[in-house]
Amino acid sequence: MKKILLLSSAFVAAQLLLPIVGRAQQAVPNGQFETWTVRNGGDAPVQWQTTDDVLNLSPVKISPTGAVTKSPDMHTGSFAAKLTNINTKQGEVPGFLFLGNSLGNIFAVDSLEDLGGLPYTARPARLQFYYKFAGAITQPSDRPTAAVLLTRTVGGVRTVVASGKKYLTLPATAYTLADIPLTYRQGYAPDSVHITFGSGDYNENNFNPGNTLFIDDVVLTGTVSATRDPQLQAAVSVYPNPSSTGVFTVTASREAALLAGSLIVTDAVGRVVLRQPAAPTTTDTRSIDLHQQPAGLYSLHLDTPRGPVTYQLEVH
Repeated sequence: MKKILLLSSAFVAAQLLLPIVGRAQQAVPNGQFETWTVRNGGDAPVQWQTTDDVLNLSPVKISPTGAVTKSPDMHTGSFAAKLTNINTKQGEVPGFLFLGNSLGNIFAVDSLEDLGGLPYTARPARLQFYYKFAGAITQPSDRPTAAVLLTRTVGGVRTVVASGKKYLTLPATAYTLADIPLTYRQGYAPDSVHITFGSGDYNENNFNPGNTLFIDDVVLTGTVSATRDPQLQAAVSVYPNPSSTGVFTVTASREAALLAGSLIVTDAVGRVVLRQPAAPTTTDTRSIDLHQQPAGLYSLHLDTPRGPVTYQLEVH
């Protein structure tokens, strides 16, 4: 069944880490889901936006779904957030959570991971949380999903500083720790953090009713140092990125020797999916072929004579 009208219109309108030098946890506002309110006819954790907040923006009147509820089945404290795929008259809708006091401009975002957001200036190494999942994964859209995005507005343009994403596909009948490393694209500090959870893959169109995801104890942890040489990072380019074919080209037009080092590509959970040895110093391009890998986020780590360069790659 197709996604409900509101979600469709909103959507249309819409690795390797740098050196870790600390391990301190950084609190996520209401990351233990202890504080709740009633909004748009349903439960809503304070400082988080929900499925019903999204649906409330529709010009079509849609009844509260109950896709996000307060649950006493928690990891610690008194409550957890329960996200459920709900079958409504308009179609199946997943449970969504977006960190933030508002959704922002939902009709101007590139993806759901851009929604919401709160001020944030640290450079954490990873997002961690506890989850349980009950249900069947019979298609890609059934995969419960978690993502984190750090952004900064530079010269009026919103720039992604770091990102991480994970599909929670392993059985989890008891609370299980999830760990999402952040891949940094920029050396400066962010000004906002966006965290998204879904009981289904929000980039797909169909959802298995009844799939349920519990989320609790969300934290950001570790500290990543700033890029030592921003000019080096800028000297290496990757295109197309995202890639619909899974094939990328790496260039360094002004200094071909930067491409001579070895490189590896890892997937979202840190597994090496591609490894290339050093190339001749006269090489002016490097090709990365991930066409046999599933769609998702990958991390490129290239050794250069002036230090490492890292890039996030996205396969559509």
